[in-house]
Amino acid sequence: MNAKQLTQRYYTREDYFALLRTSQHKYEYLNGRVKMMAGGTVAHADIVGNTYYQLRAADHNCKINNSEMAVSVQLLNKYFFPDASAVCEAEAAYEPGGGIARLTNPALLVEVLSEGTADYDRTTKFSAYRQLPSFREYLLIDSRRYNVETYYREQSDLWRIANYQELDQEVRINTLNITLPLSVFYEGVVLDPEPPAVP
Repeated sequence: MNAKQLTQRYYTREDYFALLRTSQHKYEYLNGRVKMMAGGTVAHADIVGNTYYQLRAADHNCKINNSEMAVSVQLLNKYFFPDASAVCEAEAAYEPGGGIARLTNPALLVEVLSEGTADYDRTTKFSAYRQLPSFREYLLIDSRRYNVETYYREQSDLWRIANYQELDQEVRINTLNITLPLSVFYEGVVLDPEPPAVP
């Protein structure tokens, strides 16, 4: 999804929750600032749908959420809407109040990258997500080329990185203890065109 600054005004958390309850759009909250999530491309939507279906259908003991589930990073006073998430503890934990579900203990977070969000997802979001003690794995799926990256936390500050670019490669998702062919994420997807290189 594309993220753009909505306004420079400061939003309290109560203002933000009220905005979410009354709007037809999604917004992310960054410690008083609000970003509107613009609609994604067809490729983005298709990859999100494929990913959610494949993660839900796989054999594991985790609970899979779609992009309607917000994630709360309480330490930073931030709220995000990842494209998918998984809780692998006995129960999902939610931040109380506000009228919307805000997950606090995801183990796996998934973002589908587009031209406008790739840097935001790799930097701002990843940095914030790492503050969650439960967070173990980050799955980034590109909508412009066949490319899936996984970041798996083996220890507190030690991450194992894997990259997959061939459709017949098996993508290992450690938190769910599964492998999936790269091709299932891109089934029926017409990739977004990449902008021409600047000479």
